[in-house]
Amino acid sequence: MNPLQKLLQVLRNLIGPKATKTQKITTINLERPKIISKISQTDTPDVQIKQVERKQQQKTITSFTEQLPEPLTEFSPTVIPVSVQHIDELKSGSLWDTCSIMNTEDYPEILKYGHDIKNKLYNGPMYVLTLSNYEYANKKCPKDYNEKIIDRGFTGKPRDLHSTLLKLSKSLQVPIKLVNIKNSLEIKQLEKKLLPELDKFGLHLGDSTFLAFTILTKSTLITSDDRLLFSSVHAQCPKPIDFQKFLEKIMQPSPITVVLRERRNHFKHNPGWKKR
Repeated sequence: MNPLQKLLQVLRNLIGPKATKTQKITTINLERPKIISKISQTDTPDVQIKQVERKQQQKTITSFTEQLPEPLTEFSPTVIPVSVQHIDELKSGSLWDTCSIMNTEDYPEILKYGHDIKNKLYNGPMYVLTLSNYEYANKKCPKDYNEKIIDRGFTGKPRDLHSTLLKLSKSLQVPIKLVNIKNSLEIKQLEKKLLPELDKFGLHLGDSTFLAFTILTKSTLITSDDRLLFSSVHAQCPKPIDFQKFLEKIMQPSPITVVLRERRNHFKHNPGWKKR
């Protein structure tokens, strides 16, 4: 081997290992993406499963939220004072006379049927006249059950119209309009006409106001007063309601019917007692 060949061999020996190291390094660098790629491919199913589970959870939460009922708002019992001069300002509705209001006070079990009572009444506002304030004045509730039967004057707690109307409003789940018709010329004119015509049926001043209001507003009269019922029928009042019979269909029997039955039996076996 000549000197030139020896020199070339030395150079190859020097250069050869570096080239090998460089080659190895290059090979390692080239293989890294493959390793990363394999890892990524291995993790992808888990990630996808978690994403699917998350979407399912979100869908379930959304579906559950959609099925939740809207929060119920509690009805606040209300008595709305109304003062009218012209009766045509009022819509047709239901007018509770004083005795029917007292019935709900004396027989509080009636208020448990407010939903049924409202559904069977005709649509429209619930009216009470301020005249009931005067008829409530100095009146008392029955002290006990026996006083209801004997009915010779009640000695219990004082009657409270406002409190009773609030309870009635809560039971019916509707506001009650307390109407002052003192300045209504139309009511006064119709009363003057009705009183002489229906006097033979027992109509008197006071009841004539309820009847006039009912006719002019084309409302439904609710009463337990027989004389007012007779008068309203003869005055062609639209669809008056006998409150006792009305409750009888709903409650079967109504507490008013029960008391009246026991009252008849009481006076039948105690002829010395007289009804007031």
